[in-house]
Amino acid sequence: MNRIAATIALVAALLIPDLVDAQTTVLGGTGKIRFRLGRYANFRLFDPTGIAQIDRATILVAYDSANVMDYTNDAWYLMAPIIMTGGIADTMAMALIDNTYPNVPAPPDVRVRHTVYAWHNDYYVMVKYSVTNYSSGTYNLHLGVGVIPYPSATYGGETVQYDASKKIAYFFRTGETPYTGVVLMEQDPSSFHVLDWDVYSPTDPAGDAATDSTRWRMTALPGFDADLNPTGGNGSFFNLNAGLRSIAAGDSASFTVAYLSGTSLENLQTVRDSAESRFKRVFTSIEPVSQMVPENFMLLQNYPNPFNPTTNIEFRLSHAGPATLSVYDVLGRQVAVLVNENLAAGSYRVPFGGSQLASGIYYYRLVAGSFSETKRMLLVK
Repeated sequence: MNRIAATIALVAALLIPDLVDAQTTVLGGTGKIRFRLGRYANFRLFDPTGIAQIDRATILVAYDSANVMDYTNDAWYLMAPIIMTGGIADTMAMALIDNTYPNVPAPPDVRVRHTVYAWHNDYYVMVKYSVTNYSSGTYNLHLGVGVIPYPSATYGGETVQYDASKKIAYFFRTGETPYTGVVLMEQDPSSFHVLDWDVYSPTDPAGDAATDSTRWRMTALPGFDADLNPTGGNGSFFNLNAGLRSIAAGDSASFTVAYLSGTSLENLQTVRDSAESRFKRVFTSIEPVSQMVPENFMLLQNYPNPFNPTTNIEFRLSHAGPATLSVYDVLGRQVAVLVNENLAAGSYRVPFGGSQLASGIYYYRLVAGSFSETKRMLLVK
């Protein structure tokens, strides 16, 4: 079944010009599972032997019933996928898209950065979806991920269910070992919807011909669908949704999804708990230093500096709002995102670990509203 969007022959806008002719996909994994991230940010998951289990997982950004950004009809790459090692994960991959294919986009005018995180010997990988509003006004957008099950690299006959106890959307085929799950990190899903593929794409079962009105219903409507058991011969499509986000012009909203591999629902639940524990350790270690409201925005020098292998970074926010704290190497490559969320005014401390990085100079940058500052630190091993 061919569900790949039509080949795009022209290159529109690239953030990094020398990536025009870069690879169309990158591959990575944990030693237990593998993933592939494509140029148009389509994500595929494989079992340890290399057999695909998810054909495609992609973000859906729903503006209204006639305008939903999706992979098939809208995605255009701005940055070809890249693979990175070191930083907060053993392997990271990144791609950046907007929705300018094939023409100037109807709403929503957004860019979406996909960052994949993988750690050795884990049965999960995480994907962070960061949506930036490039319009001149505020958007109210429904965000979610759409998934095409592909158990044992074949379509059809799978069961798709939602486990309310652990908030996992998952699928399997009776009589086969692989169970594959999808779960949101640090938030409950707003909804879960699933359709047989022939209902989802009735006019073209061999391709993805779903309308924006269908995608809208699957992303924006509340509720949790009953099990789909089993699907027809062409398989299924399901959404796990992160809810409605109000994003001002120039601002971003993000959510993180863990893709799980297991052998049963009970095993998926265990893998999910492991992923949640990792997420809390890696992504939510920011701590308030003081409840007093600073007079100014400020990024302080890290301490200790030089450091090996950990250091602390403190910053101050005089107003509430979105804040991003990122780390870069001397070539300007992002090696870690330590903070990317809305914060109250106050002073904060964030630990940074360089155990997976080479010795050398690194830069950390704070962006909060119109404030931006960069400082240098030195890792010495």
